[in-house]
Amino acid sequence: MKEIVLFSDSPAVRKHFIGIENSRNWDLQMLPHAELRNRLKNNKADLYLLDYASVDEENKKKDLDFLLRKTGVISGIIDRKSEIADPAGILMRGADYFGNSLLKKGIKPERLNRSVEFLMKSVEKNISSSSAAPAEQTENTNTRYIIPENGWRGVKSGMDYSFLMLFTEISFPAEWKKKSGQAHLDKLKYIFHMVVEREIEKYDGKVWIWNEYGGLILFPFNGESAAAVISAVKLLLNRVLISIEDFQLHSSINMRAAMHLGTTTYKTRGKTGTIISDSINSIFHLGTQFTPLDNLDITEEVYHHLTPRIKNLFRKTGFFEDRNIFRLNHFEVNG
Repeated sequence: MKEIVLFSDSPAVRKHFIGIENSRNWDLQMLPHAELRNRLKNNKADLYLLDYASVDEENKKKDLDFLLRKTGVISGIIDRKSEIADPAGILMRGADYFGNSLLKKGIKPERLNRSVEFLMKSVEKNISSSSAAPAEQTENTNTRYIIPENGWRGVKSGMDYSFLMLFTEISFPAEWKKKSGQAHLDKLKYIFHMVVEREIEKYDGKVWIWNEYGGLILFPFNGESAAAVISAVKLLLNRVLISIEDFQLHSSINMRAAMHLGTTTYKTRGKTGTIISDSINSIFHLGTQFTPLDNLDITEEVYHHLTPRIKNLFRKTGFFEDRNIFRLNHFEVNG
């Protein structure tokens, strides 16, 4: 029998799982959301679900990030009140998303079986990444890219294309966030969005998915160059100037960035919730689970399409999800 743990402070959520409770193959355990951290220390369940609506405002993002960053865990988010602006962001971080329309129909055992089977592949990739890495590849010869003609003008909704995918997010110290009002935080998040758009525009980039503190940017791949990586390099290396000139702060902001070259189905911004893509999962996993703050990581697929001069800016830093990762050389910046 498979075990599912549901973290919720609302008895009302149980009505959506009648089909699961009547199933012989699933055992549903419901715990207060305050038990999230303690319960995950003993990771024996097949699926963990967090009822987002029952988490108090102060802990929503903190608990959500904790669950999504937890390695070796198959998880999902229950969004009864449609509070999550971009469900695709949940899916691309390797978790399932249960929105209001699906919950009204009731969660069926078949749905959970498919979910666990799919998400388990991602978990197994993470586990295998901790093993010894193979010799560094010098060429990614087996990859077949789908090149859009004329950049964005050739990109059609619903079709598959290859993109340089840039994940970036900003981070504020917990103590600093407590001292700042919500209006000030919202202003800084808006400024970061504007700064990112300014830098990526020069390389034909577009913000595709944007969550509270960052998101995913796409650059149509031309089959040859990964020059768009320069936009990410500038964001990282210029963060002190950005902090002073754009944010008008006296200390440096913290951010991270990661870039991958892969293929995904393209849909217009705001309509990405149904997309399932290994490439998108990979870039979100890299950015949220591997890349430290104030660093830029790129996958071997990106690295192989850089000029020798730009390659010199990066060094091999490790192995993650079956591929070599290269990190921007560290330049000391006193923020």
